[in-house]
Formats: sequence, C-alpha cells, structure tokens
Amino acid sequence: MQHEPRISRRQFLIAGIVAAHGLLIDHVQRTIGYAVRPSDAAPVVTARVYCPLIVVDKRDTPLTSTLSPAATPSPTATLSPTATPSPIATPSPTTTSVPLLRHHVVHTYSSRATFWNYSTGWYGDSVDARVVAAMVDEGVTRLTRTATRADAWAALLPHYQPGQRIGIKVNFNNADRNDNDNQIDALMDPINAIIAGLLAIGVAQQDIWIFDVSHGDRQGVIPLRFKRRCAYPDIQYASYADEHPELGFSTTEKIRFNAPPNAPIPDLAICNALVNLHYLINMPIMKRHVGAGISLGFKNHFGSIDRCNVLHNYTDIGARFYSSTYNPLVDINNHPQIRGKTVLTIGDGLFGDRINNLSVPQRWRTFGNAAPNSLFFSRDPVAIDCVMADFLRAESGETPSADDYLRLAAEAGLGVYERGDPWGSGYSRIVYERVNLT
Repeated sequence: MQHEPRISRRQFLIAGIVAAHGLLIDHVQRTIGYAVRPSDAAPVVTARVYCPLIVVDKRDTPLTSTLSPAATPSPTATLSPTATPSPIATPSPTTTSVPLLRHHVVHTYSSRATFWNYSTGWYGDSVDARVVAAMVDEGVTRLTRTATRADAWAALLPHYQPGQRIGIKVNFNNADRNDNDNQIDALMDPINAIIAGLLAIGVAQQDIWIFDVSHGDRQGVIPLRFKRRCAYPDIQYASYADEHPELGFSTTEKIRFNAPPNAPIPDLAICNALVNLHYLINMPIMKRHVGAGISLGFKNHFGSIDRCNVLHNYTDIGARFYSSTYNPLVDINNHPQIRGKTVLTIGDGLFGDRINNLSVPQRWRTFGNAAPNSLFFSRDPVAIDCVMADFLRAESGETPSADDYLRLAAEAGLGVYERGDPWGSGYSRIVYERVNLT
C-alpha cells in the first residue's frame, strides 16, 4: 500500500540546512522509514520522512549526543594488545583521528533485502545478497565514520596481525545438519559480507571461524544449506556435534557465576572454539523468546558455553530462581574471553522473529506488513540489545522484566542502558543512526 510522507516544519528546515551545505538530496531519500502509532488493537503503520537522532553524511564529521563520556567505563580500557598471537589478545581502541563512539548504534534498512512470500520454500533462499552486502558495508562505515569497507574493518581491528583468528558467533538454536524447516536461524548472506570485509584487510579465510557450540536442550549444528551459501570455501566451522567437536570445552576458561547463595550455579566451561580466537564478532538474531521474553546479543552466548540449559531457571521470567537483581547473562558476557575479544555486535533483523525463538518468521506490522529488512551494528553490546528490544516491544508489546539483564549489565559497566523510541524521538544516551538504503 502506498502512503504519502508527511514532512513537519522542523524536518523541512533540517532538509533546507542540509541542502545549503551541498549535501546530496539522496540523503533525505535514504532516511524514509516507517513509524508505529501505539494501539491496543491493530497498530496503524504510516510512511513518513524519518529524521534520525543523528543526521550525518560526511563520515569525518564528529557525531554528537547528550551522552557523558564517563557515563560507562569501556570494557577494554584496562586491556592492552599483545604483540604476538595469543588466544586472549584484545584490541585497544583505534588510533584514528576521529575516535569511535562506544555507544553508537547504526541501523541499516532496505525493503529490497528480502522477498519471501511467507508460504513456500525456505526463507533463506529469499535474500538479495547484493543488497545485504551493501547494508553491511554501510553499517560498518557509518559506525567507524570511514569511507571504504577496508577502512572500516581496519578501524574495528586496528591491531590485527596475520595469523590471528577471528570468530563469528551465530545462532543455530533450531538447526540440525539437514535442516529443512523455517524455524528462525542464522543466515549466510550478511556473514559473506563480513568475510569480504575481513579479507579486505588481509585476514586469511582459514583464520575465520563461524561457530555455535550449543550444548544442552539443543545441539548446535551448522546446517548444510547454510554452508552451501558461503562464498568462501576455506572458512572454518565449529559446532558441538558436527563440526570440529574434538575442540570441546576448556578445562581452565570457565564462567564463574555470582548467583545468590541460596541459588548457586556451577562453573560452566567456555568452548575452545572461542578460547582459541583473538577477536570476536557476535551476530545474534532479533527475536522474542518463550521464556526470557527476548533473545538478543547477550543470550546468543548460551551457544558459547557448556550445558547452558541449567541457566533457564535463572533467565526465564517467572522461573524458580529468576530475579530482577541478578541474571547470569551478565556474568557470561563479562568474562574476559567474551568481553575482551568482542570488537563488534551485528544484529540480524532481516526477518527476525516477532513471536518467539521457536516460530517461523512472520510479517511485522511495524515494518509495513513486511520483513524488518534490518541490520544493526554497535561496539556497545548493551546499547544494541536495547535498540532491538525497543523494536520488539513496538511490534509485539511489553514483556515485563525482559530487559532486566540490560539494566544489570549497564550497572556492571558493560555498556549504556536506555529505553527509547527508534521510530521517532530516538535516544538521549545511545547515539542511534538509521539509514534507509531503499
């Protein structure tokens, strides 16, 4: 259905200022999006000119926000890069002339990214790889305020040395080797674009690892149909039962939980697929969850540790040991093997799941009765989960306590927690930038 955009006086003035400075008219066209108007019944979705919180096309122009630089300590502030390859090597902040903003979240959108009819075939075959690659390149260059794909990845990995391993933590919670259903799982197309960026700065294919080592209620397996869509033959894979299972779990690197004395949690080992890495890219799916309310970047690391199923009594809302003052997701993501190695989180919202973690993707009312067709990029694991949680809340309603873990993570210094309006007024502490590539 076609809608005529409504432009406010304020937006008209902003557009005039932009034009006066010689910026491309294309900039305004790329910021057209959808807005949701809350309703107890059926939300009304209308098209409009969308002006993000931060409007910037020149990537050498500093972004500004009301965020205090000292509001949240950086997770890597006390870590130093190593001169030789080491499993726990951690990059220090980039030395580029324009410092990277820690609490910056970039959201790229294109209505052309997917074209599934929601009835036949596998949704993963209905992805436009070229459009998705452009979304990834735009996301990382916006995040780093650089001009090219190679520049962006060099800024994200300023101390990379040949031979160091880079891992991509994906989500295959619903998969098996010969998977042929439509329950939501990871897609290869955005990962192909990530790999292209890593190759552009000299990373060898064999040093790139895609992994999900889930062990508990479900066994993490990399499906054949996912691997067949990989454009690079020498990429490495690791899973619990099918790909390099001999790597197993570390005998020394374990999560030690700070659970309440009346509800202790045993130490859980981290998979060696992660321990052997030097850098980590976390790639969750934007989805709701039957127990925890939402399943995003923090919960994606259930697939990085042994016996994650023992934690459901602590993470599922209303479960026996659930508490608004403690969540084991914070301890997992605060471990140096995860916190110290993570250089980027990319949220996969191409289809997402507005129902729960076990369902088939459905059309989103808040995206014009279509797929979200979105990717999210940030160096702040809390901020990016907050933004994706806000989109899920706008689409599917409030789940009380679903973002308790994010508030607790912010209190632990892992990033910035904020509820905001990504459809309109944006955020005051998170620097949110939305780019429409349609």
